[in-house]
Amino acid sequence: MSNTRPQPPGGGPITLNILQSAATEATLVVHNPPDVPANSQVLGICAVPEEYADPNNYGWMVADFVAWKAIFYGTWLSSLNIANFLDGSRLPAEMTQKVLGIQNDHIGEIPTNSMECATALFTRISERAQEANKNGTCLLLMFFAPTTAEQDVCIDFGGPEGAKAFLTTEKIRGVIRDAVGHDELPVVLLTPSPFTGGWVCNPSLFARPNASVTSIDSLIRFVSKSCGAVFANRIIRFHTTRGTPFISDAEREKVRYDDMMPIRPTEEQLSSLHDVHRKIHETLEHRLSVLAGKHSFNFDTAKDNWITYGPRKSFPLAKWQARWNRSADRIYDENAGFPFLGEAFGGTRASQLFHIKYLVFIELQTCPGDWDRPVTGGTRDLFMKFMEQNNPDEDTIKRVFDAVEYRSSSMTMAQILVKGFGLPLPDGLRCRYWTDKTAEDDNVLYRKLQLAFSEIHNLFDYVALLPGETRHEYKDLRFWRPSRWMAASIASHFAGGSNQDIVEFVQEKVAPLMRLVNATQKSLLLEDDSIKQLGSKWIASLGL
Repeated sequence: MSNTRPQPPGGGPITLNILQSAATEATLVVHNPPDVPANSQVLGICAVPEEYADPNNYGWMVADFVAWKAIFYGTWLSSLNIANFLDGSRLPAEMTQKVLGIQNDHIGEIPTNSMECATALFTRISERAQEANKNGTCLLLMFFAPTTAEQDVCIDFGGPEGAKAFLTTEKIRGVIRDAVGHDELPVVLLTPSPFTGGWVCNPSLFARPNASVTSIDSLIRFVSKSCGAVFANRIIRFHTTRGTPFISDAEREKVRYDDMMPIRPTEEQLSSLHDVHRKIHETLEHRLSVLAGKHSFNFDTAKDNWITYGPRKSFPLAKWQARWNRSADRIYDENAGFPFLGEAFGGTRASQLFHIKYLVFIELQTCPGDWDRPVTGGTRDLFMKFMEQNNPDEDTIKRVFDAVEYRSSSMTMAQILVKGFGLPLPDGLRCRYWTDKTAEDDNVLYRKLQLAFSEIHNLFDYVALLPGETRHEYKDLRFWRPSRWMAASIASHFAGGSNQDIVEFVQEKVAPLMRLVNATQKSLLLEDDSIKQLGSKWIASLGL
């Protein structure tokens, strides 16, 4: 098999080596267990603060911990008393005993001080990594706690100073590297999904995926799905203007202008356009998962998202299903949530609103420099007003959700690029935690940063608007952080190089990979029959 895939015009080849490195930053939305060996070292951790363990807050994360504990053996730790949590639940007695143990001794305790908890967890990760390394097997890490959208775990037990500890994936990698002394240990990381039902899984957090496990085509699809709605604005425009794949060439000849809508569209034409617009956006936000609106295990092989990464080689889904073998999918009764979120984030409007507000809270607590300088357009105002509202309308919730997801996907795209091309982390920090440079920091390096930024920032997209909305210069949700962070990385990499080196690197290396992600996402969308049906309905309304 060739290690190089044909590329869009204007760029160099994207090699298997680049994609293997990039894949360590990529994730899948899963609704069933990852494919790990039977003797894997398993470490499952519940770090939900007690005040958030209510069904209308993050109780669903605790319920997730219980569900995964029921099917995986290993080391399980919790900051909560899980026996108390399960008291009065609908869980069958047999499963309760399976989770807790006959003597209630199957789940260990972790500190409820944020910094002490982080230290204790790093120690446990180190111990399990050493054991996995000794046995020549995989380490499976499962965290059930608030996270950033890029899988950095937020240990947030409050306290006098509201202290938080972020267990970033980079720190976790460092702990594992120190523990085993190399970069070849297979490590899988599973956390709650921030934008869908189910869970997000990084199948290759530490060691790069082996060519015997996955292929270049699988990696391209895997990485592209991970980037969410990073190019949603451009992709929606592509699908809803004259170049749309929803019409034939003969129909295209009848269209005179790029904008296919009539000057005075009918209600049907507007409604069908808005439906396809929103469906494309939400499908990208959902990482193209067909089960995004569900929050339960699913063992249907036809809906197994793991195969995006590679074929299952350890346990078939039927074996996991037999181990699960329970009559109820939820610990809590199902309540109606927001329709666009389905069962995700607890399945109630209260729990879903709590989750989105917590994502916004993390945005405002991180991304230093974004909130005290006029660099984000209307983003700060949107977020602050949302946090003050007790009962925001659904469009406001969608607008905020879209903004947070777009910011996350853009940072993920930047981190995939930096990792794929072997570039340094600026100041040793991931995109979310980095502070932008100014002209006073280092004139020579800053000039290189500015040059790289001028080349790369237009490769990133704007946030996609809700159907029918118009972009406004003064209210636009700008987000320069990913391109600034990546420009700083490129500037450091070429500190001893020329300006031409920087320009050529962006044009011949970075741009082709970003175009490939964009093109692959377009292709993946057309594998969704519901999108094609909505597109056909819209075209039919135009009478072409």
